Amino acid sequence: MSEEVSASPVADVRLSDIKYEDVSALNFSKLYSPKMKSVYWRFFGFPSNDNNEVITKQNVVCIKCHKVLTNHGNTTNLRAHLQHRHKDLFKELCQEHDIQVPPRKTPRNVTHPPLSKRNVSSRRVKLEFINNRNHDNGTDEEDEAAAATAAMQAEEDASSQTMLYETMVPFTYDEADNIVEEEDRMVPMETKYTRKRKVATPSSALHQLRAVKHEDGGYVTTQIANLPEALTDIIIKDLRTVDSLYDAGFTDFVRLAMGGMTPMPEAEKIDSLISEMHASKFLEIGDITRDFTSEKPFSFAFEQWVNVEQRRFLSIFHHYLDEETQSVRSMLYATVEYTDYLVFDDLLTDFYLANCTLAIVNYEDDEDFLHTYLREKNIPVVLCYVSVIDKCLRRVFEIEEVASLLEQVKDIIQRHSAEISSKVSELPSYNEHFPWTLYEMLKFFAESISWSEDMDQLVLTAKTVTEALSALVIALDTLRGEDIPLCSMLSPITSKILIKKLGIAEQDDPLMMNIKRTIASVLQAHVISDDNLTAAALLDPRFHRLTTIDNLDRCVRMLTQKYNKVFGGAGANEANDSAATTSVNATPTVTIKTERPTGSGARKSKLELLFDIAEIPNPPKRDFDSTVETDLKRYRNEVVVQLDESPIEWWVKMGHIYGTLRDLATLYQSVPGVVTLSFKKMLRDQIYDFNKRFMLTGNQIDAILFLHHHSN
Repeated sequence: MSEEVSASPVADVRLSDIKYEDVSALNFSKLYSPKMKSVYWRFFGFPSNDNNEVITKQNVVCIKCHKVLTNHGNTTNLRAHLQHRHKDLFKELCQEHDIQVPPRKTPRNVTHPPLSKRNVSSRRVKLEFINNRNHDNGTDEEDEAAAATAAMQAEEDASSQTMLYETMVPFTYDEADNIVEEEDRMVPMETKYTRKRKVATPSSALHQLRAVKHEDGGYVTTQIANLPEALTDIIIKDLRTVDSLYDAGFTDFVRLAMGGMTPMPEAEKIDSLISEMHASKFLEIGDITRDFTSEKPFSFAFEQWVNVEQRRFLSIFHHYLDEETQSVRSMLYATVEYTDYLVFDDLLTDFYLANCTLAIVNYEDDEDFLHTYLREKNIPVVLCYVSVIDKCLRRVFEIEEVASLLEQVKDIIQRHSAEISSKVSELPSYNEHFPWTLYEMLKFFAESISWSEDMDQLVLTAKTVTEALSALVIALDTLRGEDIPLCSMLSPITSKILIKKLGIAEQDDPLMMNIKRTIASVLQAHVISDDNLTAAALLDPRFHRLTTIDNLDRCVRMLTQKYNKVFGGAGANEANDSAATTSVNATPTVTIKTERPTGSGARKSKLELLFDIAEIPNPPKRDFDSTVETDLKRYRNEVVVQLDESPIEWWVKMGHIYGTLRDLATLYQSVPGVVTLSFKKMLRDQIYDFNKRFMLTGNQIDAILFLHHHSN
């Protein structure tokens, strides 16, 4: 094989034996010669750098000729190299230590005649086939040709079989030499021996797809054809950092799964694959983003979060209405580090911001840079409903009596943890990022364990708190029943919760009344008083009668201004044009389900369990000269739609009757009430996902999260 000697300085390499996928990238200046039981190790060492750090133990280097060999954990390669490259030295070694060399096994019997030309050809094809199957990055033409030439010359020169023998990595011997101890013996090498070898196929790669026989007689065949791509998939699916692939345990597992011969690919290779996949997918989705947001209304969702390095990030989602499926689609656009130097105009250049109806955020800070930017762009900001619920919980837990209760419950559960653990499968644990964990702890304390009589008052107080908080449980359970809960649901649900669950009753004790008032104040401030959420509810035919409207005149003025700004007078003209195509005597009717299935098989949705609607109105009539105010008045008097109907489909069918409202409704049909749908998962899964993302580090966070979100 040809060897190239590099005159360049030794590269700065990391102390890791898992970073070298190919010995062509191996630079070394010294050799570390470990003390082994076998005498063959006297003439070999591991490549090391100027800092006396072993670069890799996947390869060994001959001290005599500096040839790089693959280390299989035994002395097979070492003995073969000495026997065929340093014959005199090997002969002296055998005589000195009385070594009996076993005869080499060959694929044919000893009396087999020399290879014919036909046999040589088939042997060459087989060799090239193996080489081609085991290369991830292509083969080296020079070394492949050399190996093939060695096979062709076998008929004329028997000694050339040694090259083919070494290229294929001999399995002649089955000995394994154990390390008895290691002492640092560094063999310095002159600069001229600093080398960058280029070989066609590391022998470890040749074994990647070979069946390996184990001591128990079984065979294991490696199934991973492209290890870098497989590891990249693990990173994306499991939200791992690239560095975590090179933890000792995971590295050993991969090597074992690959037959013990294949080195780990370099981290730069994984980084490169992730970047390429992200760029490709981002361009593909970017086309969809520009097409929809430049022509149709859409909404933003911004999620701020922090990782283990205490770096702030902002994940940006956008939502739009897919007209083919008549459903809302959620897309993760990007995740960026949230610094004071972030330029939102550059970040959101793919979006036509004039078409953005609302921005849903998961944190409350009026002085925040993002909030200020959205106000400057006249984009209304609404707090995520899950964040509103979490804020209610935290406010309740800050009440002095409740805070004292929590401390006592935590202390009691901790003191009796051993006894409790013997009776239940898992103890509830507190997580500061998830206030629902405190609710679960109180519920567990009050309902899952029988306490002595001296704890009755404490248990009664815990039950009072959990009973008051059940209103929030009902609200979230109602949202969980929807594929994507729209913002039009928030005001009606909150109105119903305030009336049915948070109204002050005569039997309420002072603590119950305090908790109810605390929750109601938060819901009132963030949901009921928000005109955009009220307008969205008015334009949802399911809820326009079911929401609390403190100031209808203000909402009418807001909707009229928005209609004039966004649609001008075109909406009215379109309504008149649509009406002109229908006979004047024709009376369009609203499609309303007047019959409901009965019997044991009839199941109500969570919305239907929360609301009770039985009234069916008379069919509405078309008004040719309509405004937002007149259309809204007729619409509220005439329309009642069953809760299982799709508001999107209803406006498609019946929008021509209320022309101005139909156009306004399109602004809110693609606006969810939450930033993400993670709240629909079990609390344990939410915490697990949070912790996985929390541990992300490095410069690939955006790409990993983007590909993870769009993997489906």
